[in-house]
Amino acid sequence: MTDTATQASTDTAVRDYVRALLRQHRSNEDTRLAAIEAAEKAGHRIVDGGQTGQDTWEITDWRTGEVLASGDDGLNGYGEAANRLDSAGKLLHIDSLDTEYARVAPVGIPDSLADALEDWLGMAATTDEDVAQVAGWSVEEVARHREQA
Repeated sequence: MTDTATQASTDTAVRDYVRALLRQHRSNEDTRLAAIEAAEKAGHRIVDGGQTGQDTWEITDWRTGEVLASGDDGLNGYGEAANRLDSAGKLLHIDSLDTEYARVAPVGIPDSLADALEDWLGMAATTDEDVAQVAGWSVEEVARHREQA
């Protein structure tokens, strides 16, 4: 049987780790948003897209979702369209603005549990309400920390 003090310590460690992950995510997204805004301020247009099937592809405006080009002629067609759209060198793919972020070090919990909690927070099926229950925060605070740029 687990003693009460050990259980309380584990519960606190899990809560603190989830909170640290949420804070780190918010910081990462703020950094990403600043990079996007700086690129746009410098005159770049942020695009998204790539292969959508074996031979199909599309290039979209990241902000609006507008389809700028699409085709069914494979990677060669994609490359040609990207070059045609970016003759001035002002398009940036959103993935090029992603950077490596520092990992939150788990304290008081095993690495395997820390990995599971990271996965759980990243799942679309994990609701802000569930996270709020574990973190001990309001649903609104959790939603603000989990918001994507």
